[in-house]
Amino acid sequence: MGVENPVNPPVSVAIATFNRALMVAEAVEGALRQSHAPCEVVVSDDASTDTTVNVLQQLATADARVRVLRHSHNSGGIDNWNHAMEETRGTYIAWCSDDDVFEPGHLAASIRFLEKHPDIGLVHSGFADRIDSQEGRETIYRPLRSSKPLLTNAGNLLWYMIRYYDWPFHPSTMVMRRKVWEQTGPFNPAYSLADTDWFVRAAERFSIVLLPRHGVLNRRHAGNWSNRLGSARMQAEIFEIVESAIGRRWPAGSLKHTCWRIVWRANTRLRLLLTVRARIQNGHAEAAVSSWKGLTRQTGRKMPVWFEQWGERRIRHAASRRPSCIADGLQSVSPL
Repeated sequence: MGVENPVNPPVSVAIATFNRALMVAEAVEGALRQSHAPCEVVVSDDASTDTTVNVLQQLATADARVRVLRHSHNSGGIDNWNHAMEETRGTYIAWCSDDDVFEPGHLAASIRFLEKHPDIGLVHSGFADRIDSQEGRETIYRPLRSSKPLLTNAGNLLWYMIRYYDWPFHPSTMVMRRKVWEQTGPFNPAYSLADTDWFVRAAERFSIVLLPRHGVLNRRHAGNWSNRLGSARMQAEIFEIVESAIGRRWPAGSLKHTCWRIVWRANTRLRLLLTVRARIQNGHAEAAVSSWKGLTRQTGRKMPVWFEQWGERRIRHAASRRPSCIADGLQSVSPL
């Protein structure tokens, strides 16, 4: 890779893609346009069947920094994420989902902060929603959570996950030191929300800072991973991820383990109830019922069958009295 420039340390951008030719082209171009230019943009294709590979090859021909990798068979997603990350070579690694686009100055601001704070392993940022619809494209900047950098580490990780349960982080804003990836380990394919599990494991080892800026345009569209996965399943995975973190932090049966588990489970049940209410108000009966079943089955104590069925009837009746609202550009659950 040559001699490292201490003024402009090398950063690799990792992108994993599958059948998103136009979107991944925007993601790659957004990375290449950064004022802190990446030394490479590594794109791992998961055996796409559309024109994604042709588009990527054109980008690689136009700019030698674009490295295109390809699986011969579809891996299912998470293994492809790991492949993209593992093939990077920079001192820093930035992740970008194939349907998102870096905001101008994202890499420069992130690496500048990391260079000034050697005790911080990873930074992430706020984001804006880019909503694509038949009427056109709209960009909505989400309010920043803090006017100052917000620190997360092993000491306050559980409070952070409780406070920011809906959106603990946006994966496409993550910029990290290479040692964070190497010591935390790869994304765990046991989870569809493998990035959330990875974020929690990273925070157990390293200090993480949320920067008070917008780092990425988060594209909202029908093909979003979060849309395909579904709110109830996502929340069930978040529940399990944090339960596992509690188990790693304190031995089962200890006072702190018991107390934190009670707090976490109460928080999850409240969040699921709020999701049920929101889905009822939008007339989404199936989504509301799915969240209700998650609450009754997957939050540490299974409710009686009669109670679950009673609740389902009530939910369906309430949702049927409201017009269905299809527009759901701003979801409240952590995206991919």
